[in-house]
Amino acid sequence: MLFKSPEELVVKDETINFSKYFNRIKSNWMWIVLITVIFATLAFLKSPISTNTYSATSTLMIDATPPKPISLQNLPNYDPTQKEFYATQYALLRSNVIAAKVIENLDLTNNPDFMGEPKSNHPSLKSRIKQWLIDFKQPSDGSVEVDQSLTHTTPSELKALQIFAKSLLITPIDKTQLVMITYTSKDPSLAANIANAVGQAYINYYVDINSETNKKASEWLTSRLTELKQQLNDSEKKLTDYLAKEQLVNTIAVDELANSELINLTNRLAAITDKRVQTEALYTTLRGSRHLSYNQIDAISEISNHPQIRDITNAETDAENVVAELSKRYGPKHEKMLEAQSQLAAIRARKDRMLKRLVEGVKKELESNQRQEREIEAEIKKKKEEFQSLAVKKVHYQALQQDVDTNKQLLKTFLERQKATIATEDYKDSIAHFTDYALKAYPSGPNIKKNVLIASIVGLMLSLCVLFAIQFFDTTVESSEEFERYFPLFSLGNIPFIKRLAKKKIPINEDALNAKEKPMFFEGIRNVRTALNLAITDDQRTVMITSALAKEGKTTLATNLARSLAQSEKVVLIQVDLHNQGVALSAPQGLSEILKGKATLSDVMTTSNHNNLVMIPAGEPVADPQELLSSPRFTALLDDLKQQFDKVIIDTPASLITSDAFIVAKAADVILLTVAANKTKRNDVEQTLHKFNAYELNIDGVVINKVL
Repeated sequence: MLFKSPEELVVKDETINFSKYFNRIKSNWMWIVLITVIFATLAFLKSPISTNTYSATSTLMIDATPPKPISLQNLPNYDPTQKEFYATQYALLRSNVIAAKVIENLDLTNNPDFMGEPKSNHPSLKSRIKQWLIDFKQPSDGSVEVDQSLTHTTPSELKALQIFAKSLLITPIDKTQLVMITYTSKDPSLAANIANAVGQAYINYYVDINSETNKKASEWLTSRLTELKQQLNDSEKKLTDYLAKEQLVNTIAVDELANSELINLTNRLAAITDKRVQTEALYTTLRGSRHLSYNQIDAISEISNHPQIRDITNAETDAENVVAELSKRYGPKHEKMLEAQSQLAAIRARKDRMLKRLVEGVKKELESNQRQEREIEAEIKKKKEEFQSLAVKKVHYQALQQDVDTNKQLLKTFLERQKATIATEDYKDSIAHFTDYALKAYPSGPNIKKNVLIASIVGLMLSLCVLFAIQFFDTTVESSEEFERYFPLFSLGNIPFIKRLAKKKIPINEDALNAKEKPMFFEGIRNVRTALNLAITDDQRTVMITSALAKEGKTTLATNLARSLAQSEKVVLIQVDLHNQGVALSAPQGLSEILKGKATLSDVMTTSNHNNLVMIPAGEPVADPQELLSSPRFTALLDDLKQQFDKVIIDTPASLITSDAFIVAKAADVILLTVAANKTKRNDVEQTLHKFNAYELNIDGVVINKVL
């Protein structure tokens, strides 16, 4: 069996298949061309009768940093490096601020050519429809209450602003500072005047801003200068009062004098300290020299270097040398020897006395140094206290002086700014100027080529959208591949659609097909035959062919499949549509007569041009075909035919119209479903499958017929 399982009868989610849309376009290309031509023709015929319009263009150069004869620091500054700057200027050119100035300057609200007021008191049907569409898109002027004190805009001015915005076009020129102002109107002179007026209103807008800024700056500077003068007077008075109170003349000179005295005292303290340290060291050494020998005393540098000690030490050395010299010639008792020794003893005694006096003198010098050191330290401490007090006064003085200096500098700056503002208050400066005025207007409409092109594109897009919408909501089956995406059935193949014969309602056979159609059609039939032979066994001889609805090509498939099978085996084709005779197999007697017992099998069987093909027509219509098909005679007939033929092909009515197909399917070995491409809906196929499943019957395969 080719049918997978009843549980698998679940429709899958549809995914976008662009080939279906392409095929839809391909099959309906004539309609697409026709609609496009109709739209283009209507646009071509309408253009000559349309009202002519004229467009005028002026050009401005916008420069954020225009050259100025003097420095105008009070004027607005702009940063041209910011990309938003020029976008802001283009938006300003389109704004209602500029539009309102132009409308007011040119009195456009009273200009019938601009306002488009009809000459007749009774508006035309076209104007009434247009006004109705405008009212439908937005509320009318009377439907919304506006606070006139806030907007100051009358209904006529509001209408003028709307008309103005529709006809104004602002076009920046790439990579330049130029911008084109284009206005379109039915009156060429009005178009040129408005194009120039927009540029001039934009220039005047910035001139007015600069003038207003100068005026406000001058008023503010004047009031501010009065305050600054008063602040300066107050700060100077505070400084003078403080100097008088603290009896300060020149804090800088006093500061320098105190600083100099402190430095001198510090130097004196350092010197006396050094001297005291040296004296103290000498005194300590002398006090301890009494218990030392002469040689040890001489070894002390502080003592030996003293002038008096040095002199007496030298005298002592000379006396010792004399004693030593005399001791070589005389004995100890010699007179000269005794005299020399006596002289040496006197020198040493004098040296002792001198050391004592030296100690006393060094002690007094040490005490004097210590006293001077204490006095200088006390003086330094006093000077530091005086200096700290002066420093506090100096800080206060400097704060007052800084306040005075700041007020003077601020007053000077404001005076300079006021002079510059007064000197430049009549200077008219703007960030834009004209490079080209709109001298004349040129016809801009109707543009026949443009209108025809746009209409053609609209017609093409409309027809494509309609086709896409039809295809999007189309639930029919297009091909075997698409069928297998949604249903778990094996497709035996595709039978091509012969459009020529379908229009004439001619049965498709070898004689009706032309040389171009034959290979394509019979190739599809052969593919179905081959797939069927490979899918069934030798015992499966009875093949029933049905469809969901009528006119899906099941009879054509059954007839041509039987003829194709007859090329290699014996085949019988039975037409089981007992409601009405089939066109291809119509005959006075047929299956209904056999089942009624009025005729035998040999009486109704007819042979075709193919020797192996025998056909049994339906016969006369009957009122209750199900009764005949459910009779044992029909089952016996099929058993008899299976004994005589290799294949029994049964053509049954549509499954969703009658129940004949389900009765026949009980006796058939193989059930094939015919689906008409681009006609049979997936829902119909699903209902058919569920019906067969309800009767515990499985469809074994499907053939897609009439494939484009």
